[in-house]
Amino acid sequence: MTITLHQVLRLLVLTISGMVASVVVGLLVYGGSVFQPQSVSFAFVSFGLSGAFIFAFYHVRGLSETITAAVVVSAIQFIVGTSWFPLLNALLWSFGVNLPMVGLAFIFEKRLAHFKQAKFIVVGLVYGAMFVLLTLLVAALSGVDLLPARLFRDNFLDGLFIGLGLGLGIEAGEAFLHSIEIHRETRTGVKHA
Repeated sequence: MTITLHQVLRLLVLTISGMVASVVVGLLVYGGSVFQPQSVSFAFVSFGLSGAFIFAFYHVRGLSETITAAVVVSAIQFIVGTSWFPLLNALLWSFGVNLPMVGLAFIFEKRLAHFKQAKFIVVGLVYGAMFVLLTLLVAALSGVDLLPARLFRDNFLDGLFIGLGLGLGIEAGEAFLHSIEIHRETRTGVKHA
């Protein structure tokens, strides 16, 4: 796998823009607690970074390499997460959020292209739904019988907000990169891939 400087820069811009947007939304919802790893709100940093990296990696390198990257990111997040969360929670949340992001990145790039700037809404809704399903799965595997509806609502909203921030950040990063490419093309007359 060879990667060019151009691809590294694209990867960095998209990852940073997606993560920053997710963190900004987290700050609006939870304040500074998003930077405390033991806090539930740290998901805005953790899943903002991992999701942005997976989206960016798909954008730069394509599907097959993104699957490997998502597994590696999930494993790292799992190992780090076991410092603060029970093993089962860390396992299900790290792999359960990150691996479906590969499919969502594919849909984002290929199938939602005609929606232009509304793709972030789909990302937010999918994240919200995944958070609800993972909450249910963790409860079922942990032997918890009844969870209050408020927990599902709160987790849906957290997922929704993380996804909206992430999607908006990726859109902003793509727009920024596109404007640079257009500027370069008009200046040099050479189209850059």
